[in-house]
Amino acid sequence: MRQDAIGALGLLIFAGLYLYGSAQIPHSTLSDEIGARGMPYLLGVLLAIVSLAIFVRAQLAPARAQEPAGEEAQERGGTLPRALGVLACAALFVGLSWAFGYIVASAVTLFAIMRYEGLPFDWRLVAISVGGAVFYWLMFVKFLGVEQPIGFVFGG
Repeated sequence: MRQDAIGALGLLIFAGLYLYGSAQIPHSTLSDEIGARGMPYLLGVLLAIVSLAIFVRAQLAPARAQEPAGEEAQERGGTLPRALGVLACAALFVGLSWAFGYIVASAVTLFAIMRYEGLPFDWRLVAISVGGAVFYWLMFVKFLGVEQPIGFVFGG
């Protein structure tokens, strides 16, 4: 559980930096009751709460005699290379959304994560990626009224 405690502390530091960054978002006269800072602030607070819960759980759990190795550790999903791969997919989303917009970035990122997790390539993977991207776009833009980037390639 030592790795969980160290990871939770790292996550808590990230949450603090995220909260600091969200506090730098300027107020706008066009803002509603929540404002531009509302959602990022809420996400930062939730991230801090989750990291504290992981840390407390790691401290209260009995020490294990031996950590699982090999395939058993892979099944638990706690390997650093795997986490870095998911982080690379998130970085892919940021770059693609800047260049090609939200829908394209979401579809490609969903596809990349599913392939990274080992799902075989077939038409369902493409359908889920495109359908998921359209669903999230509709949810944010049409339902919540949060405009998403269209990317500089498409004139954004």
